[in-house]
Order: sequence, then C-alpha cells, then structure tokens
Amino acid sequence: PHFFARAMATHARARLAMPRAMYRARGHARMTIARASSTLKPSEVITREELELAANARGLTLETAFTGPVFKMIARRLDDDGDVRRMSAGGASSSSSSSSAAAVLKSNDADEDVNIVATHEGFVAPPPFGILHMDSMRVYNSRINASEKVTMRSTFGIAILLGTMSLLTAHEAGCKKCELLAIDDGNEYAAKLVRYYSRLGFEVVRVVGENGLRDMPDLLVWGGVGTRMDGDVDTLLKKWGGVIRKSLAK
Repeated sequence: PHFFARAMATHARARLAMPRAMYRARGHARMTIARASSTLKPSEVITREELELAANARGLTLETAFTGPVFKMIARRLDDDGDVRRMSAGGASSSSSSSSAAAVLKSNDADEDVNIVATHEGFVAPPPFGILHMDSMRVYNSRINASEKVTMRSTFGIAILLGTMSLLTAHEAGCKKCELLAIDDGNEYAAKLVRYYSRLGFEVVRVVGENGLRDMPDLLVWGGVGTRMDGDVDTLLKKWGGVIRKSLAK
C-alpha cells in the first residue's frame, strides 16, 4: 500500500512545546505561529483552496488534524455529488457534506475505511528548530479502482497533494528544512527511492546503518536504516505547488 514514502519509517515522537491555537476549515487545521522571513513571494505560495480544488478534480478531499506538533493528513474519496464518503461502523458507506477530520483521524481508522485512499504523517517543529519531519506517506492502491485511476490521474499525484499540504503548513510555521529517510529494505528499490527523491528536490545527507554507534540517534528517530535526505521547504513548496497549479490550468 505504500507509494510516496514507504521511504519514511515510524519515528519516536518528539515532545515539542508549541502554541495550541489552530484554524479549522473543511477538515484542515492550521497552526497560528509567527512566520519567519520567507524566500517566496505571496503569489508563489499555493493556497489551501487550490490544493482542495486539485483534490476535488481527482474525486478527493483533503483533511488534516494535529495532536501537538504531530500531524496526520488524509485524502478521502468524494461521492458523485461532491460529498465526503465515510464508512459507518457496520461497514456501509455513507455521505456527509461536513468534515470532522480531527475526530476521524484520531480514531486511527485509515486501515478500515476504504474511502481513505492515502495518508501522510509527520511533525512540524517551528523555529528555532524550523523542521518539517516527513515520517510516512501511504497510498492504498488497492482502494483505487480502474475507473477512478483516470480521474485521480496517478498515485504520484495524490502523494504530491498531501506532501504539498504539509510543506505549506511548515512554510506558514516558519520552517526551512524538510527531512525524510529513504528506507533501505535490502533490495534494489532503495537506490530507486533515492533517485526518486532527488528528482523531487531532496539532497542526500548521509547513509544510516553503516556507521555503528554514530547512527544510533537516527536509528532511534527513524526506526530503520536507509538514506537521510533533506530539502528546502520553500524550494519544494514552489516546485510542487507549481506542478499542481499546472494541473489545475489544464
């Protein structure tokens, strides 16, 4: 079920002090933190409205919830009328025009709700840390049927939508660095992941798992071996947001 970041392993959650005030609108939670200076012009920053339009064009809606600095974002299927589709306790599918992302995401039901087609998790550490930690990205390919693949275009597109949402959140919080681990499961796919993330705009920092005790901090944080990679939040946001805007213009 993993696509965009089978590369990002479970981490030991960091306990970071941060303001709890949030803004919520149709399933999104936004941290109200004073933003540091940005290298981007306001016109270069994609908006949540644009991200939602791009998701709707794929038959999806985006939802976000925070628990402290830790976030969980999901891409959920819409029905033919544009309403949110959810699975009831009995397994039946139902529609709702309102979104309660926090309640749904905290219930941890992504493994059971077939209308959730992708999830993205991590945490945002505002300045002085200034880090977006991308922990996991899962696209459930088995939940996307043949007819939907035309509308949703590609699982790559869904992952980029969720990744751009977390980058936008990090940008608003004043973060400069985005970090991930391209996991190495001991097969040829590991090298492909590193090339894939490099094309997306990430740079290799170091290989985790070949340096003995020096790798212990990374092993504790990421929970696995692989290649640590970093990216610049503003650069990635401009690049990925530009791709999404081009898709909206078609």
